[in-house]
Amino acid sequence: MDVFVEQIIKRKKSGADYGIIAGTVVLGFFIVAAAIILPYLAPFFLILIAGVCFGVYYVASSRNVEFEYSTTNGDFTVDKIVNRRSRKRVCQFDLKSVEAMGKYDAATFQNKTFDRQLKVGTDDAGMDAWYLIVRLKDSGNTFLLFSPNEKMLAAMKPFLPRQVSVNAFRGH
Repeated sequence: MDVFVEQIIKRKKSGADYGIIAGTVVLGFFIVAAAIILPYLAPFFLILIAGVCFGVYYVASSRNVEFEYSTTNGDFTVDKIVNRRSRKRVCQFDLKSVEAMGKYDAATFQNKTFDRQLKVGTDDAGMDAWYLIVRLKDSGNTFLLFSPNEKMLAAMKPFLPRQVSVNAFRGH
């Protein structure tokens, strides 16, 4: 029987996201003010206003990020979706290659280094998140911080190496 489960997680906006949006709005106001003050920009005023409005909208909407997790018969995939207009593959691997998995505790990983860290959960702090450590061909030792639901965890469990599964789901 084939196993296919997918889950979409909406990332919460952080302070940095709001800072980028605010900075873009301020920059837009400066450009409009420069267009009003400088007489040689007067013929392009409407085009500048339209460009500034589009630029502010584009930057603000690009901060709307979702992640899609999918598992198909032991193949795990994470895609990043930006404002429902573009999709990019973040990573893909076989669950049999997972070296460690469990509930995330920031203190445990405070002094550990990885070749690549992927934070693809609801927030970068890892509240109610799970971690996964896997060695990928293209990026080496990879730390994945994600926010799976119970259905996704149940779909992943049979394909994990036995000891990883036992360790990850011991108290779960």
